[in-house]
Amino acid sequence: MPLSVGTKLGPYEILASIGAGGMGEVYKARDTRLDRIVAIKRLKGQHTARFEQEARAIAALNHPNICTLHDIGPDYLVMEYVEGKPLRGPLRVEEAVKLALQVVGALEEAHGKGILHRDLKPANVLVTNKGAAKLLDFGLAKLLKGSDSDATQTTEGAVLGTAAYMAPEQAEGKPLDERSDIFSFGAVLYEMLSGNRAFGGNSTAQVLSAVLRDDPSPLQAPAELQRIVGRCLAKQPLDRFQSMEELRTALEQMFTKPVERQPSIAVLPFADMSPGKDHEYFSDGLAEEILNLLAKIPGLKVIARTSSFAFRGKEQDIRNIAEALGVRTILEGSVRRAGSRIRVTAQLIDAQDGSHLWSERYDRELADVFAIQDEIAQAIAGALQMKLSAESARHYTPKLSAYEAYLKGRHHGARFTPESMVRSREYLEQAIALDPKFALAHTELGNSFLYRAVLGFIPAHEAMPLVRTEAQKALDIDPPAAGGAGHAGNGGRSLRLQVEGGRAAIPAGHGSRPGSSLCARSVRFFLSAG
Repeated sequence: MPLSVGTKLGPYEILASIGAGGMGEVYKARDTRLDRIVAIKRLKGQHTARFEQEARAIAALNHPNICTLHDIGPDYLVMEYVEGKPLRGPLRVEEAVKLALQVVGALEEAHGKGILHRDLKPANVLVTNKGAAKLLDFGLAKLLKGSDSDATQTTEGAVLGTAAYMAPEQAEGKPLDERSDIFSFGAVLYEMLSGNRAFGGNSTAQVLSAVLRDDPSPLQAPAELQRIVGRCLAKQPLDRFQSMEELRTALEQMFTKPVERQPSIAVLPFADMSPGKDHEYFSDGLAEEILNLLAKIPGLKVIARTSSFAFRGKEQDIRNIAEALGVRTILEGSVRRAGSRIRVTAQLIDAQDGSHLWSERYDRELADVFAIQDEIAQAIAGALQMKLSAESARHYTPKLSAYEAYLKGRHHGARFTPESMVRSREYLEQAIALDPKFALAHTELGNSFLYRAVLGFIPAHEAMPLVRTEAQKALDIDPPAAGGAGHAGNGGRSLRLQVEGGRAAIPAGHGSRPGSSLCARSVRFFLSAG
């Protein structure tokens, strides 16, 4: 039964009714002991027990943007009284970001104490007359430890309002963590900017269906802010910001972060879609050859293989990968090989909004693999309004059987185990036997000897003469390869092992694969030991 003005709850005198909901009523009251105005939330009987432990924990929170919990009674909570209005949109970008940072700071404080809010929505954020955000109503707050079986419960009569801000895992009754509040915050920020809910519907079922399956309508906001909201609202927790601290940093840097204007790209490892899933060496080789071609486009920043291939098998949003690598575009693809036929698909993706700038599928004979590499590189250059360098012209096309053995050699060599390095040498020697004019196979074989010495698998004095021999053979067959001209055949990538005054050396700054960042001083030391 609602309380009337003048009613006493312990030392608190009711002054006015503020509102009511399924869990109880909220009143403006006066603490007669301190002559202080407070807000009292009187809870219905069935809710009091489950809130007592959480209420005591929340009382320990001390943050300027959290509505302070002063006291707890047998069936009521006593909170700071805030003069203000519930959060409403649309707001100017600057004002929205300012308030958003305050809310994020409040949630960061709660998460640091092991408390989830679980019911974040605009109605639970008051904006004071001075323009400060106050996060309130931790009625559904939950300690991170312990059972979370009632995660989807919310205020009766306000199911739609809460459902529209639930994280997908909360809607499905799954365990929650900090990233669930991050999703809810994304929905609130979306509404602050647009004035509309991110997920709408005329019934609870429709709203929850949208939360689980649909993407909200595009925001009319700066691209960086769109990206932040989109990442908060990712359906999978792994694709969101992983903490409030990370989210806060992104918001703080939004207007200060320098914009990367130079065209830039990362080539991800192509997926092996072959029936037996046993052609990863081939799909990796194709992706790397395209990477090497793109690296010869003047003015294009191309991320090294070591960095881009580190994302193999990781289920992350392309925009998150692009942010981690600092690029504006991503090339991804797949290779399916069956007999003498291959199917290659490739997509060039704009990291700002995840849209496709270019995509193509190639159904060809295996022998056309070199032409496919050239065509993909040329298409990407066109999409980026750039031109391939004249250095990209192919010097030599190796025999397909030799090229395949070469790719297998590289694939095994990249594992850097004693067994894999032996297998790598076997395949590279096979490639040379199949095509003695294949200079790049000699280059890679020389690299293999060097890596084995550096890793301690063979003595340096045994390896270095072999390194010099293979490097010299490559230079004798195709001198331009030493400068990195050409690709796939004799100049697929820079000849890292160059002969300088009778000694081999790795050009400084090379970083296209693990282990290649050895400094020239170390390499010369090993070579001198020979």
